[in-house]
Amino acid sequence: ISFLCGLLFVRRQTTIPHTTDCDTCLLTDSRNETFAMATVGGKVQCFYDVVSPWAYLGFEVITRYARQYPGLVQLELCPFFLGGVMQATGNKPPITVPAKGAYMFSDLQRSSGYFGVPLTAPANFPINTILAQRLLTVTKQSKPDHLEDLSRTLWKNLWGGAGGDITRPEDLLKCCVQVGISADEAKGLLESTQEQAVKDALKDVTEDAVKRGAFGAPTFFVRANGADAEEVMYFGSDRFHLLLPQLGVPWNGPHPFGLSRL
Repeated sequence: ISFLCGLLFVRRQTTIPHTTDCDTCLLTDSRNETFAMATVGGKVQCFYDVVSPWAYLGFEVITRYARQYPGLVQLELCPFFLGGVMQATGNKPPITVPAKGAYMFSDLQRSSGYFGVPLTAPANFPINTILAQRLLTVTKQSKPDHLEDLSRTLWKNLWGGAGGDITRPEDLLKCCVQVGISADEAKGLLESTQEQAVKDALKDVTEDAVKRGAFGAPTFFVRANGADAEEVMYFGSDRFHLLLPQLGVPWNGPHPFGLSRL
């Protein structure tokens, strides 16, 4: 794979020119010191909760790049409970600050077009997604091939203008069936969300993210391949220009293989 030969050259200057070819990313700053670091891909853990529209945007971008660069972006989807993260860290949702909440919804409309992800604020926002996140947790355990599609479908039902309610078991059942899970299997998954082992699994993932520095969603933990590579955390849907070059992948905007809409 040609990308395995990519090099990240860092020259210390104030400007940061960035090439968009697949082999080289050139970064500079002011001390005029130069060094080279080979990059050969690595692991990306995406922690998310479907209550967050920003996590939806970040989820769509990172899954696009994982499909475009499967050898370099080794993606693990990690559903966690954002309410638990907020409580543990003392963070508060933007909507609790009136000016920030008003800005959030207007900015979401701008971001919707840029990312190619239709967004419509649900009438019942914010909602409690604990059941939905437990469903994603057990889906990851028992039907991992459906995790990405089910996550996306839950977001579409909540944020895609469908006016769906993903807090009720019957709505979650419909979402499961939409992604190809049989009705009987979906019922089994929903029954499993009441098991203590599943509840504990979601709690453990949430606590692990907080211990590693998470305070909101989406949160990405990135570790490039190599014995000396350190884990780096990125928060938000607007840090891909920093995250992807760490893996030797060029940031070509939110549509690495051309503009499309969900």
